[in-house]
Amino acid sequence: MLSKALVDAKLNFWRDFASPWKPIINYLFLNDPGLIRVRKSIEVKTEINNVTTLDFIGLVERYNYSAEEHYVTTEDGYNLVIHRISGSPLIINNQRKKKVVFFQHGLFCSSDSWVTIGPNKDLAFLLADQGYDIWLGNIRGNSYCRSHVKLSPRDKKFWQFSFHELGTKDLSAMIDYVLNYTKQKTLHYVGHSMGTTALFILLSVKPEYNAKIKLGILLAPVAMWKEVSYAVHHIRNKIPKIKEFLDSNKIYEVLPLSSKSITMGRSLCANKAITQAFCASLMFLIFGSDPVLLNTTAFPEILSYFPAGASVQTLYHFYQNFVTHKFQSYDYKYVGNYKQYKQVTPIMYDLNKTVVPLCLFYGNNDLLAPKANVFETYRHLPNVILLKEVPYKFFNHMDFLWATNAKALLYNNVIQVINKY
Repeated sequence: MLSKALVDAKLNFWRDFASPWKPIINYLFLNDPGLIRVRKSIEVKTEINNVTTLDFIGLVERYNYSAEEHYVTTEDGYNLVIHRISGSPLIINNQRKKKVVFFQHGLFCSSDSWVTIGPNKDLAFLLADQGYDIWLGNIRGNSYCRSHVKLSPRDKKFWQFSFHELGTKDLSAMIDYVLNYTKQKTLHYVGHSMGTTALFILLSVKPEYNAKIKLGILLAPVAMWKEVSYAVHHIRNKIPKIKEFLDSNKIYEVLPLSSKSITMGRSLCANKAITQAFCASLMFLIFGSDPVLLNTTAFPEILSYFPAGASVQTLYHFYQNFVTHKFQSYDYKYVGNYKQYKQVTPIMYDLNKTVVPLCLFYGNNDLLAPKANVFETYRHLPNVILLKEVPYKFFNHMDFLWATNAKALLYNNVIQVINKY
């Protein structure tokens, strides 16, 4: 009787707490995506119970680029989707052997994030127009990779991963697949945010992959922590309690792509909507304020593909690292660490093992990869051939993907460097 009363009390508390915040909670922790992906623009529509959006193939083919979808299974059973832009309408001879450029997205993103704005604007399209063979990875748990050989996304065990596995298992599997499929020995790597973190981890834990990467373009690199934003600092002491609360309510995923998140994004953040200012303010609080380069007209399109989901454990891994000021694997504590890593402490990632030529690009107003953190990371890297601040003082974390003037400020420089290698 007592245990039942406690359970009832907990449920009542959750119901009372959640009531006024229900729309936000549904957005953050959705149980049923209710989302349909299609490949033709004519099929895109919004219904009462479902939202329809273009998938990656549809986003690319609507501009007459050639696109493909590939699949690979990691050593621990996660089924990943890799996308490819195999041809540009501007390149006549698509049969010639082309250099491979592999893109890896950051936290809460997917391969869609690289092609949301369109040709002559997105870096992936620009490099395809240069004749490169473009491949774009997706990590476990995002909108494309919610599949496992044994587990379901409804299982707790499915979400028991952090960015350690993204580097050591997901990234290695995708790179091997791409090189094997294209018969190439090396590739160029472009990573944003956590996509740079994954590369650092891979090259630290499996340094043999240095030989498979010709050049690394790292946009808003994240590894070492010297400082955190005001928003993160304000809640840092509450984060363990928040995680405990989520675990006790069997919530293991945050911000999945869903019909509700897309509907809210398309309506509340639509261009010239009264509520768009709120959307912009929220983005600025997290990523850094930049009202000039904010692509307000593309907001509804961007929020049709972002955020694309992440595990709670991945976010907590970032928390562990910025609290300890160490770049290390997830800390499961003594027994858990030994079971996971065969040692009682987390694995310390050694950036000195990253011998690939690297180009680091950072923004002056990036709250998630601030200049101090980038310089601390740079200090530990042995082969940085370019360290460059984007020449605009308000350039923030997501401007690397969606700024209205990203081509002139950043992408032209990136393309120039890749062409040299």
